[in-house]
Amino acid sequence: MRPTTMLAALSLAVASTFAIADDDKKAPATPPAAAADAKPTAPKVAKALAPLAFLEGRWTQNQANGAMIEEHWMAPRGKSMVATFRRTLGNGATPFYEFTQIMAEKDMVILRQMHVHGNFEPDPKRTDLMRLKLDKVEDNSATFVPVEEPLKANAQDMASINYTLKDANTLVLTVTPNAPKDPAKPAEKPLVFTMTRMP
Repeated sequence: MRPTTMLAALSLAVASTFAIADDDKKAPATPPAAAADAKPTAPKVAKALAPLAFLEGRWTQNQANGAMIEEHWMAPRGKSMVATFRRTLGNGATPFYEFTQIMAEKDMVILRQMHVHGNFEPDPKRTDLMRLKLDKVEDNSATFVPVEEPLKANAQDMASINYTLKDANTLVLTVTPNAPKDPAKPAEKPLVFTMTRMP
């Protein structure tokens, strides 16, 4: 065999070897039958949390001067739900965050919430968790009120908060203050946040 013919044959053999190696890399490994059929499972949702599933989603509201609020609720899982809240100003600054947990306990459903400044330092006025209990839930609407012991509730002047799913893409949060202790003073109006579902 001529040297040039031998060199061509050798080059062809080497190229074929690399092509086979590349094909091996591209071909995905075939998983065992058991692994292919396995599906992830999640803990069963506590019965008391099922009516609160309407909260799940990413919700937002545009405010004055380019500000925005966002509230993201995870789906009920096991005995809990978790949410994050953020308010961002038009200049990009974040004045505060809130973190909320709803927990199914033995005889009630409890909402706990913590509030931190934009730099993640606790608010001196709200160093303790706020504790509310589920008072009423029906037709995609849930109302929470402070627990009986004021010191444990740490709810300040809040009488209740209500979440209502107005339609599939609208969640309304209403924060209602207590009536003034002095009857001569006018009652404060509830704070209402009408949030839209984010994709």
